Amino acid sequence: MLTIMQALKKIKHIDRKIEKTRERIQKWCSYIDPLEAPPQYDTNKLLQSVGDLLAEKARLRHALHMTNALHKVEYKKVKVTIDELLITRTITIPVMIETFKLQRRKEKPYGLKSDTEQNVVMQYDPSGRDRAIDSLENDLMEIDTLLDEVNITTDISQYLKA
Repeated sequence: MLTIMQALKKIKHIDRKIEKTRERIQKWCSYIDPLEAPPQYDTNKLLQSVGDLLAEKARLRHALHMTNALHKVEYKKVKVTIDELLITRTITIPVMIETFKLQRRKEKPYGLKSDTEQNVVMQYDPSGRDRAIDSLENDLMEIDTLLDEVNITTDISQYLKA
C-alpha cells in the first residue's frame, strides 16, 4: 500500500536526489589535467540516474493524478473527487472570498468635486458579506481536514504502472 502522503514524500526525496546528481554532473563533467586521477563519478551513469529518477517521479505523479481524478470522497453529503476538492480549495473558495472582500469599498466617485458631504450608498449587506466570508473560511478548514485524512488513508497503488 502506498498512500498519497507517502507518494508526495517520495517525490520530494526524488527531487532532492535529482538536484544532488545534477550538482555532481556539473562538478565532474570535465577536469583539467589528464595526469590527475579521473573524476570520482562517471557522468554518463549520473545522466542515466537522473533519467531513471525522472521516470519514477513521473510514475508516482501519474498515479497521484489518476487517484485525484477517480477517487471519490464524501464532502457535505455529496460524493466528489479529490481533484474537485483541490480545485475548490485552491481556486474557487479563495476567489469567492476575495470577491466578497471587494464590497468593502466606501469611495466617492473620482470625478465628483464638492465641498458638501456626500452620502455613500451601499448596495450590499455588510453583515451578510461577513457571514458569507466566515462560511467560506469554515469550508476551507473542513476541506483541509478532509484532505489531510484522504492523504493519509488513500492508497494509490492500483494506479502505479510497473
